Amino acid sequence: MAIEQSGDSPRSVERLLTIIEALSNASANGLRLTDVVEATGLGKTTAHRLLNGLAEQGLVDYDGETGRYFVGIKILSWASAARNRFGVARLAEPALIRLARRMQDTVYLIGRAGDEAVCLDCREGSFPIKALTLNIGDRRPLGIGAGSLAILAAMPDDEIERILVQQAEARSGYSFGEAKLREMIEATRRNGYSYNDIHISEHMKDLTGMAAIAVAIRRSDGTPVAALHITSVTSRMVPPRRENIVATLMQERAQLEEELQPALDAAQPLRRTLA
Repeated sequence: MAIEQSGDSPRSVERLLTIIEALSNASANGLRLTDVVEATGLGKTTAHRLLNGLAEQGLVDYDGETGRYFVGIKILSWASAARNRFGVARLAEPALIRLARRMQDTVYLIGRAGDEAVCLDCREGSFPIKALTLNIGDRRPLGIGAGSLAILAAMPDDEIERILVQQAEARSGYSFGEAKLREMIEATRRNGYSYNDIHISEHMKDLTGMAAIAVAIRRSDGTPVAALHITSVTSRMVPPRRENIVATLMQERAQLEEELQPALDAAQPLRRTLA
Protein backbone atom coordinates (compact mmCIF):
# COMPACT_ATOMS: atom_id res chain seq x y z
CA MET A 1 0.00 0.00 0.00
CA ALA A 2 1.48 3.31 -1.04
CA ILE A 3 1.08 6.37 1.13
CA GLU A 4 0.39 9.54 -0.82
CA GLN A 5 3.52 11.65 -1.30
CA SER A 6 2.04 14.91 -0.13
CA GLY A 7 1.98 17.25 2.79
CA ASP A 8 -0.58 14.93 4.33
CA SER A 9 1.82 11.95 4.47
CA PRO A 10 2.60 12.32 8.21
CA ARG A 11 -1.14 12.44 8.86
CA SER A 12 -1.62 9.28 6.79
CA VAL A 13 1.02 7.48 8.81
CA GLU A 14 -0.61 8.67 12.02
CA ARG A 15 -3.96 7.25 10.88
CA LEU A 16 -2.40 3.90 10.01
CA LEU A 17 -0.71 3.68 13.40
CA THR A 18 -3.96 4.65 15.15
CA ILE A 19 -5.73 1.74 13.47
CA ILE A 20 -2.96 -0.74 14.31
CA GLU A 21 -2.95 0.47 17.92
CA ALA A 22 -6.72 0.00 18.18
CA LEU A 23 -6.47 -3.53 16.77
CA SER A 24 -3.57 -4.31 19.11
CA ASN A 25 -5.69 -3.31 22.11
CA ALA A 26 -8.37 -5.74 20.93
CA SER A 27 -5.96 -8.45 19.79
CA ALA A 28 -7.97 -11.40 21.13
CA ASN A 29 -11.41 -10.52 19.73
CA GLY A 30 -10.60 -8.17 16.89
CA LEU A 31 -12.73 -5.20 15.81
CA ARG A 32 -15.56 -4.66 13.35
CA LEU A 33 -15.34 -1.70 11.01
CA THR A 34 -17.76 0.23 13.23
CA ASP A 35 -15.55 -0.53 16.24
CA VAL A 36 -12.48 0.77 14.41
CA VAL A 37 -14.34 3.95 13.51
CA GLU A 38 -15.36 4.45 17.13
CA ALA A 39 -11.90 3.67 18.53
CA THR A 40 -9.96 5.87 16.09
CA GLY A 41 -12.36 8.72 15.32
CA LEU A 42 -11.79 8.17 11.60
CA GLY A 43 -14.57 8.37 9.06
CA LYS A 44 -16.04 5.06 7.94
CA THR A 45 -14.82 5.42 4.35
CA THR A 46 -11.30 6.39 5.43
CA ALA A 47 -11.09 3.59 8.00
CA HIS A 48 -12.31 1.02 5.47
CA ARG A 49 -9.81 2.17 2.84
CA LEU A 50 -6.88 2.09 5.27
CA LEU A 51 -7.88 -1.31 6.66
CA ASN A 52 -8.01 -2.76 3.18
CA GLY A 53 -4.59 -1.35 2.40
CA LEU A 54 -3.13 -2.75 5.62
CA ALA A 55 -4.71 -6.14 4.87
CA GLU A 56 -3.12 -6.19 1.40
CA GLN A 57 0.28 -5.82 3.05
CA GLY A 58 -0.33 -8.51 5.67
CA LEU A 59 -0.40 -6.01 8.53
CA VAL A 60 -4.10 -6.66 9.22
CA ASP A 61 -6.10 -9.90 8.93
CA TYR A 62 -9.80 -9.90 8.05
CA ASP A 63 -12.20 -12.66 9.13
CA GLY A 64 -14.98 -12.73 6.54
CA GLU A 65 -17.23 -14.89 8.72
CA THR A 66 -17.27 -12.52 11.69
CA GLY A 67 -16.51 -9.28 9.85
CA ARG A 68 -13.69 -8.55 12.27
CA TYR A 69 -10.19 -7.23 11.71
CA PHE A 70 -7.13 -8.43 13.62
CA VAL A 71 -3.46 -7.49 13.86
CA GLY A 72 -1.70 -9.27 10.98
CA ILE A 73 0.91 -11.98 11.22
CA LYS A 74 3.57 -9.76 9.65
CA ILE A 75 3.51 -7.49 12.69
CA LEU A 76 4.40 -10.49 14.85
CA SER A 77 7.58 -10.99 12.83
CA TRP A 78 8.37 -7.29 13.19
CA ALA A 79 7.87 -7.53 16.94
CA SER A 80 10.23 -10.50 17.06
CA ALA A 81 12.87 -8.56 15.11
CA ALA A 82 12.52 -5.57 17.45
CA ARG A 83 12.76 -7.83 20.47
CA ASN A 84 15.97 -9.36 19.16
CA ARG A 85 17.51 -5.88 18.93
CA PHE A 86 17.31 -5.77 22.72
CA GLY A 87 19.87 -8.50 23.48
CA VAL A 88 18.83 -8.40 27.13
CA ALA A 89 15.42 -9.88 26.21
CA ARG A 90 16.93 -13.11 24.91
CA LEU A 91 19.38 -13.37 27.80
CA ALA A 92 16.65 -12.76 30.40
CA GLU A 93 14.42 -15.63 29.21
CA PRO A 94 15.59 -18.12 31.89
CA ALA A 95 14.77 -15.61 34.64
CA LEU A 96 11.28 -15.05 33.24
CA ILE A 97 10.66 -18.78 33.04
CA ARG A 98 11.82 -19.28 36.63
CA LEU A 99 9.65 -16.44 37.89
CA ALA A 100 6.56 -17.69 36.07
CA ARG A 101 7.03 -21.21 37.45
CA ARG A 102 7.73 -20.08 40.99
CA MET A 103 5.13 -17.31 41.26
CA GLN A 104 2.58 -18.98 38.93
CA ASP A 105 1.56 -15.52 37.68
CA THR A 106 2.19 -13.59 34.46
CA VAL A 107 5.73 -12.20 34.19
CA TYR A 108 6.86 -9.46 31.80
CA LEU A 109 10.20 -8.03 30.79
CA ILE A 110 9.81 -4.30 30.19
CA GLY A 111 12.56 -2.39 28.39
CA ARG A 112 13.29 1.30 28.04
CA ALA A 113 13.21 2.81 24.55
CA GLY A 114 13.86 6.53 24.83
CA ASP A 115 11.13 8.04 26.98
CA GLU A 116 8.86 5.04 26.52
CA ALA A 117 8.62 1.56 27.98
CA VAL A 118 8.16 -1.41 25.65
CA CYS A 119 7.07 -4.95 26.50
CA LEU A 120 9.95 -7.18 25.35
CA ASP A 121 8.78 -10.58 26.58
CA CYS A 122 6.07 -12.34 28.56
CA ARG A 123 5.64 -15.68 30.32
CA GLU A 124 2.33 -16.98 31.66
CA GLY A 125 2.20 -18.77 35.00
CA SER A 126 0.01 -21.73 35.89
CA PHE A 127 -2.50 -19.83 38.04
CA PRO A 128 -5.94 -20.37 36.46
CA ILE A 129 -6.84 -16.67 36.28
CA LYS A 130 -4.60 -15.07 33.67
CA ALA A 131 -3.70 -11.39 33.94
CA LEU A 132 -2.62 -10.52 30.40
CA THR A 133 -2.50 -6.73 30.36
CA LEU A 134 0.37 -6.34 27.87
CA ASN A 135 1.35 -7.77 24.52
CA ILE A 136 4.93 -8.06 23.30
CA GLY A 137 5.72 -4.83 21.48
CA ASP A 138 3.23 -2.68 23.42
CA ARG A 139 4.63 0.77 24.22
CA ARG A 140 3.66 3.26 26.91
CA PRO A 141 5.07 6.54 28.22
CA LEU A 142 7.50 6.03 31.08
CA GLY A 143 5.59 5.89 34.35
CA ILE A 144 2.50 4.16 32.96
CA GLY A 145 2.31 0.61 34.33
CA ALA A 146 4.34 -1.01 37.10
CA GLY A 147 7.42 -1.93 35.03
CA SER A 148 7.46 1.45 33.31
CA LEU A 149 7.06 3.17 36.70
CA ALA A 150 9.95 1.19 38.19
CA ILE A 151 12.21 2.37 35.36
CA LEU A 152 11.14 6.00 35.68
CA ALA A 153 11.53 6.07 39.48
CA ALA A 154 15.11 4.75 39.16
CA MET A 155 16.14 7.69 36.99
CA PRO A 156 17.80 10.91 38.27
CA ASP A 157 15.52 13.72 39.40
CA ASP A 158 16.36 15.98 36.46
CA GLU A 159 15.53 13.23 33.95
CA ILE A 160 12.23 12.54 35.71
CA GLU A 161 11.32 16.22 35.55
CA ARG A 162 12.20 16.40 31.85
CA ILE A 163 10.11 13.32 31.07
CA LEU A 164 7.13 14.53 33.11
CA VAL A 165 7.12 17.73 31.07
CA GLN A 166 7.85 16.31 27.63
CA GLN A 167 5.56 13.28 27.96
CA ALA A 168 2.61 15.17 29.48
CA GLU A 169 0.57 15.02 26.29
CA ALA A 170 1.37 11.34 25.70
CA ARG A 171 0.19 10.53 29.24
CA SER A 172 -3.02 12.54 28.94
CA GLY A 173 -5.03 9.57 27.68
CA TYR A 174 -4.32 7.48 30.76
CA SER A 175 -6.25 7.16 34.00
CA PHE A 176 -4.15 9.24 36.41
CA GLY A 177 -2.52 12.63 36.25
CA GLU A 178 0.88 14.03 37.11
CA ALA A 179 0.14 14.52 40.81
CA LYS A 180 -0.76 10.86 41.27
CA LEU A 181 2.23 9.77 39.19
CA ARG A 182 4.57 11.81 41.40
CA GLU A 183 3.09 10.08 44.47
CA MET A 184 3.71 6.70 42.84
CA ILE A 185 7.31 7.62 41.99
CA GLU A 186 7.97 8.58 45.60
CA ALA A 187 6.34 5.37 46.88
CA THR A 188 8.43 3.30 44.46
CA ARG A 189 11.65 4.93 45.65
CA ARG A 190 10.64 4.54 49.27
CA ASN A 191 9.64 0.86 48.94
CA GLY A 192 12.29 -0.22 46.46
CA TYR A 193 9.68 -1.60 44.07
CA SER A 194 6.68 -0.28 42.15
CA TYR A 195 3.10 -1.29 42.81
CA ASN A 196 0.09 -0.41 40.69
CA ASP A 197 -3.54 -1.42 41.09
CA ILE A 198 -5.03 1.41 38.98
CA HIS A 199 -6.51 0.58 35.58
CA ILE A 200 -4.29 2.73 33.44
CA SER A 201 -6.51 3.10 30.37
CA GLU A 202 -10.12 2.90 29.23
CA HIS A 203 -9.77 -0.38 27.34
CA MET A 204 -8.65 -2.09 30.59
CA LYS A 205 -11.68 -1.01 32.62
CA ASP A 206 -13.24 -4.48 32.50
CA LEU A 207 -10.13 -6.09 34.02
CA THR A 208 -11.30 -5.85 37.61
CA GLY A 209 -9.12 -6.65 40.59
CA MET A 210 -5.71 -6.65 38.88
CA ALA A 211 -2.42 -5.39 40.33
CA ALA A 212 1.26 -5.42 39.36
CA ILE A 213 4.65 -5.26 41.05
CA ALA A 214 7.98 -4.49 39.36
CA VAL A 215 11.66 -3.81 40.04
CA ALA A 216 14.08 -1.95 37.79
CA ILE A 217 17.10 -3.63 36.18
CA ARG A 218 20.13 -1.30 36.06
CA ARG A 219 23.45 -0.94 34.36
CA SER A 220 26.58 -0.85 36.53
CA ASP A 221 26.37 2.97 36.59
CA GLY A 222 22.83 2.79 38.02
CA THR A 223 21.00 3.70 34.80
CA PRO A 224 17.74 1.71 34.51
CA VAL A 225 17.33 -0.12 31.20
CA ALA A 226 14.57 -2.63 31.94
CA ALA A 227 12.26 -4.01 34.62
CA LEU A 228 10.88 -7.33 35.83
CA HIS A 229 7.10 -7.01 36.18
CA ILE A 230 4.56 -9.45 37.64
CA THR A 231 0.79 -9.04 37.19
CA SER A 232 -1.95 -10.98 38.95
CA VAL A 233 -5.34 -10.63 40.62
CA THR A 234 -5.15 -8.16 43.50
CA SER A 235 -5.87 -10.81 46.12
CA ARG A 236 -2.58 -12.51 45.23
CA MET A 237 -0.60 -9.28 45.56
CA VAL A 238 -1.40 -8.38 49.17
CA PRO A 239 0.90 -8.97 52.18
CA PRO A 240 2.42 -11.32 53.16
CA ARG A 241 2.57 -12.76 49.62
CA ARG A 242 3.59 -9.34 48.27
CA GLU A 243 6.79 -9.44 50.28
CA ASN A 244 7.55 -12.89 48.87
CA ILE A 245 6.99 -11.61 45.31
CA VAL A 246 9.23 -8.59 45.90
CA ALA A 247 11.98 -10.72 47.44
CA THR A 248 11.85 -13.15 44.51
CA LEU A 249 11.93 -10.33 41.95
CA MET A 250 14.89 -8.74 43.68
CA GLN A 251 16.73 -12.06 43.78
CA GLU A 252 16.24 -12.57 40.04
CA ARG A 253 17.13 -8.92 39.38
CA ALA A 254 20.40 -9.26 41.32
CA GLN A 255 21.30 -12.41 39.40
CA LEU A 256 20.54 -10.74 36.06
CA GLU A 257 22.56 -7.65 36.93
CA GLU A 258 25.52 -9.82 37.93
CA GLU A 259 25.40 -12.28 35.03
CA LEU A 260 24.42 -9.84 32.29
CA GLN A 261 26.45 -6.79 33.29
CA PRO A 262 28.25 -6.45 29.91
CA ALA A 263 24.97 -6.74 27.99
CA LEU A 264 23.21 -4.34 30.35
CA ASP A 265 26.03 -1.82 30.14
CA ALA A 266 25.82 -1.99 26.34
CA ALA A 267 22.07 -1.30 26.42
CA GLN A 268 21.87 2.41 25.66
CA PRO A 269 18.31 3.76 26.04
CA LEU A 270 18.54 6.15 23.09
CA ARG A 271 16.29 9.20 23.04
CA ARG A 272 14.12 9.33 19.94
CA THR A 273 14.40 12.52 17.91
CA LEU A 274 12.75 13.77 14.75
CA ALA A 275 14.68 15.45 11.95
